[in-house]
Amino acid sequence: MTYVISSRKLELKEKVKKMVEIKKEVEEQEPMEIDAIDDSMIKVIFTMSKATWKRLGEIALDRETSRSSLVREAIKQYLEKLELPAEQNPKISDRQLDKLLKECSKEGEGFEIDGEEGFIQKFNAKGWKLSDLTDIQWERVKEQIAIGYNGYWSKPSLEEFAEKFDVLEPSEEQRTWLSTETEEEEKEAKE
Repeated sequence: MTYVISSRKLELKEKVKKMVEIKKEVEEQEPMEIDAIDDSMIKVIFTMSKATWKRLGEIALDRETSRSSLVREAIKQYLEKLELPAEQNPKISDRQLDKLLKECSKEGEGFEIDGEEGFIQKFNAKGWKLSDLTDIQWERVKEQIAIGYNGYWSKPSLEEFAEKFDVLEPSEEQRTWLSTETEEEEKEAKE
């Protein structure tokens, strides 16, 4: 009886043979250095599809490395892409800022600026500065401040109003807005 082995089967046999050889070599080697091993390394277990596992094995075989090494490399590259430049990385989280703005909002669409329950006191108590806000965060805060300014029974002058915020260390641009455009912003929002 004669058996004919297809070229695909021969190819697979060669790959399996190569994988066995690589496995033996790896087992015989000294433990591999993993990204500067230290005591802070932890073992992570997660699941993935069989297709992904298989593809990862093929890539590892081609690169003559381990699947684990490829996963570490991929995660490291992904995290590097996520890191934002300092000017885009907010010092104040959006979630915390939104919570504070909500706490200062009054029933009937008002916004409390002064007093213990007001924006200035609460913002200052957090140790935050207006200049720490991102541009997008500042836009949200400006809207609320304009609503609060419009809610005064007896409105202070814009310069007096801006001085209230000095404790929050506004940037020059923010200070200018507080002392000149607060009232105009609220009028535009209503139109």
